[in-house]
Amino acid sequence: MFTSAGFHTTLGSAAHDTLVDNLVISGNEEIVTARFSELLASGLDELMVTLLPIKDTGDEQFRLMHSIAELTKTN
Repeated sequence: MFTSAGFHTTLGSAAHDTLVDNLVISGNEEIVTARFSELLASGLDELMVTLLPIKDTGDEQFRLMHSIAELTKTN
């Protein structure tokens, strides 16, 4: 799948930085919201989101999921 998307990988090798940069979105609420907006505007057919909390910040997790929900309503 990744090779078909233009990310050349080999069995047992570490993922290239460009692949990781395209798979992982990290940062504050503004950065994450901006990246999701870019992805949704690019015409994706499907977007799977998994929250990987670094620390227990329930309020931040709630705000992030709320932001994602709001973005998907407008796109």
